[in-house]
Amino acid sequence: MANLYSVVPSDRSGVAALVANWARFSAFLAARMLAVVICLIGLSSAVLAQGAADFKIEVLVADQAQEQRSSAYWLALDRVLRRNMPDAISDSDQRATVLRQASRYVQSFRYRRFDTTTDTGRLATRKVRDGAAPESVIIVTFPADLENILRQQLAPASVADATQQVSQPAPDILALIAVDQEATQFLIGGKRGRKFQSRMAQLGATNSLVFQFPALDRADKQLVSAADVLFDQTDKLDAIMSRYQTDRRLTAALFRLSEQVWQSEWRYVVAGQTVQTLNLNTSTLDEALVTALAELGGSGTGYRADNYLGQSSAFTRSGVGLRVENVNSIDEYQRVLAALKKIEPSLVTEALEPGAIVFRAPQATLSNFQQSIARLSELTLLSTGAVAGADLVAQFVGR
Repeated sequence: MANLYSVVPSDRSGVAALVANWARFSAFLAARMLAVVICLIGLSSAVLAQGAADFKIEVLVADQAQEQRSSAYWLALDRVLRRNMPDAISDSDQRATVLRQASRYVQSFRYRRFDTTTDTGRLATRKVRDGAAPESVIIVTFPADLENILRQQLAPASVADATQQVSQPAPDILALIAVDQEATQFLIGGKRGRKFQSRMAQLGATNSLVFQFPALDRADKQLVSAADVLFDQTDKLDAIMSRYQTDRRLTAALFRLSEQVWQSEWRYVVAGQTVQTLNLNTSTLDEALVTALAELGGSGTGYRADNYLGQSSAFTRSGVGLRVENVNSIDEYQRVLAALKKIEPSLVTEALEPGAIVFRAPQATLSNFQQSIARLSELTLLSTGAVAGADLVAQFVGR
């Protein structure tokens, strides 16, 4: 048997050559491995980017009104279902129902300008296909786990039950939602507004926001009321937060102004500091939810209301603004609103502040509105000029 060691040259030059060859081979192997790693990283990034793009659909719309937006939702969801998950819904009736309720599955939406050079071949609403000039492109984004959401939605259990079965982190943000509708005020929580709670939890999860709602038991009702939330009574809100052992809260004041308009104010507070506020006029409550949670969640795909000034009737800030101070209860708010409606029917509530309300009269002129307010016994006109987004400032004195 040959001596194993005889293959290694005994002279030093041979050893040096062997070492040099091994070094070159090691460098070659390392370079190849590095190239493979770079390719894998690039492929992974491309897959992730493609996955996100699969759930973001752009649709040409004739305007930014609710009808065109709903049509765009239908088209965008239909595109995602056909392209990404053709087997998710086998029953045609179920599929039609899901498409009719497309807004329920929207994570966020935003508009951008229509570009004649790049957008002419895009998906378009029927109104645009029938010859209307496209005004904008709406970018509709659905959650990446849309298929799971749909399967839960279409399961025999209710949406609320399906949501509760999903494994989620411990609730962290206390959601205090107050509604003023047809002269009735109430809080959402406990058994009240279960569908609203489920929808809010679903949208929150897609925007990295986890909510808990108050139980609305006797202890809750002793601490906070709908009026406290509507008028941001911070001492009451801090008290109920202590009960739920959280330092984060999202409060929302939802006013049903008419059949076509919901006025909502959203305020996100962390450790006593207001992090973000949002004031919206939307045609549906679900639209307000989608908008607010996308914006507050910091998803980057939401939009701010001020992006739409002068573009959509729901977000128009034309007309005369009026800030009324010294308003501290629902009763006082309703008395002020009733008095103002008598002199200016177009008046709407624009913003809620602690101890003050900002109204807007889209169809009024400054001089006529000012003269009419001066004749009201409930208000004392304090000043004119732009103050807190209003042209006029008055004080409520009708106690």
